[in-house]
Amino acid sequence: MRQLARTLVPLALTACAARAPEAPAGSGGVSSTPPNVTIAVDAQTTHTISRFIYGMNFLTDFQGVYAGGSPWYGAAPPMGVTLNRMGGNRLSAYNWQNNYSNAGSDYNYENDSYMGPSSTAPGDAVRVRAAATFARGAGMILTVPMLGYVAADAAGPLDTRDSDRAARLAAHFKISVPAKGAPFTLAPDTANAQVYQDEFVNWVNATFPSAAPSATQPIFYELDNEPDDWQLTHQEIQSNYGDNPNTPRIQTYNGYIDTTILYARAIKNVVPSALVFGPAVATYTGVVTLGEYPTTDPAYGTQNFFDVYLQRLSQAQQTYGERLVDVLDLHWYPAAGAEGNEITNDYATQDAAMVTARLQAPRSLWDPSYNENSWVTQVTGGPIKLLPRLQQQIAADYPGTKLGITEYYYGRAGDISGGIAQADVLGIFGKYGVFAATMWPQAGVSAAPYGGNGTLAYAYAFGAFNMFLNFDGAGSRFGDIGLAASTSDSVNTSVYASLDGSGRLILVAINKKSTQTVAAISVTHSAALRTGKSYTMTSGSPNPVGPAALALGAGNTVTFSMPPLSVSTLVLSP
Repeated sequence: MRQLARTLVPLALTACAARAPEAPAGSGGVSSTPPNVTIAVDAQTTHTISRFIYGMNFLTDFQGVYAGGSPWYGAAPPMGVTLNRMGGNRLSAYNWQNNYSNAGSDYNYENDSYMGPSSTAPGDAVRVRAAATFARGAGMILTVPMLGYVAADAAGPLDTRDSDRAARLAAHFKISVPAKGAPFTLAPDTANAQVYQDEFVNWVNATFPSAAPSATQPIFYELDNEPDDWQLTHQEIQSNYGDNPNTPRIQTYNGYIDTTILYARAIKNVVPSALVFGPAVATYTGVVTLGEYPTTDPAYGTQNFFDVYLQRLSQAQQTYGERLVDVLDLHWYPAAGAEGNEITNDYATQDAAMVTARLQAPRSLWDPSYNENSWVTQVTGGPIKLLPRLQQQIAADYPGTKLGITEYYYGRAGDISGGIAQADVLGIFGKYGVFAATMWPQAGVSAAPYGGNGTLAYAYAFGAFNMFLNFDGAGSRFGDIGLAASTSDSVNTSVYASLDGSGRLILVAINKKSTQTVAAISVTHSAALRTGKSYTMTSGSPNPVGPAALALGAGNTVTFSMPPLSVSTLVLSP
């Protein structure tokens, strides 16, 4: 997790336009230039696209919207966003009984009321965010703390010394317990030393009873946040043994998975139909070692942590007669970059090498021929191909488990390169079967040229979401039925295809080149396509520009000119 900055900056000056303007000349469309790339779409080969891949963290705050502060700094996330995650480091020590939490290493290890609102009524920090989320038509991911202690007060900065640990935990924390083992109450006794997490889930279910059966606005439960970093992010709870940095309190595989089983069972006992996410590791090191590198696990040695996690959860299902964790979850901040900086560093020099690294980085999610320059490829021994790699682990260790990426960011959300990468990632998530994904708001709003203006700093990432969720300014969106689609140049172009509810073919075509690319598009479809139009996002506008008319040729073909560095949404109708 990348913690939210606490310093406020002035409100952004303007909001992004909601309506797509008419396409100017040169914004994409039919071209007389011979094609230099071919795109093939097969409407007879389909797959399901989950509606929950179009999510964000912190979509709403304790006032319902972020009026000007962290993390959006005046920017307004697109209304079409389908999933809101309430997660991050603070949620590891969130006390639902009084809404206090601990900032961990992100801010002085302090207990405070930063989650808001000022009310200490049970669950209020969740209630206002969830209500605002449902008002937008989105679903919600709620974090269930699993670290073992939650904040008892708003005492401010706390010590992290091991010698002070016992006294500190007794004075400023409550013990987090997975299951109460007694009747629930919606008004818990805050004088108790324990906070019961199944009682929290019961409060959520009682407060929002329509969420459990909802297919479009559910509440999912995530088992804490980034356990592979607890020894770093929450030293106010973990403390190094003997205050020796060489002996941190790192989780063992069995210890962490045993705890997972206890908390997951507690959630399922309250809401059997709920989907549970875990383990939400911070980095690929978490996937491989649960953060134990360079040491080895005492029981499993150098075995891949995700393999052990899935295998033990499969065994737990046989033991308890129910699936306990439904979604294998991780965080993905690309490590590719240039000149010693990663693409997620918005303050780094954004030269041609950095832009190229960002435009190509989404290929590490799937492409077996792409070997990025990063520490992750040293761990994987070659191309990362993250999604197929994880799905192979699922197939081998615990078939039927869904896949989630609940934090990610590809950098420079206010530039066209960030917008293209974001659009590419959304298309990849749909094509490769991701169930849920939520972008983390990490834009460097103070980086040039944004000047603290969140509307500028997030403009192109938001534009990328709109290319899928609201390309015409009237709510039209990419379909939920994915179609087979390929391009003859996967280095410089990407294509994603779908059918919407009215039978239209919706394509998203991406040009990563700084020059125009002319695509010869052919569609295999049982019906003749008669009309077409396009909407395009370019360096000149983060908002979809269109519609521009497309002339369809015989045999369901069209020649389309993709502007330099652009994302285009094409609508083809029978």
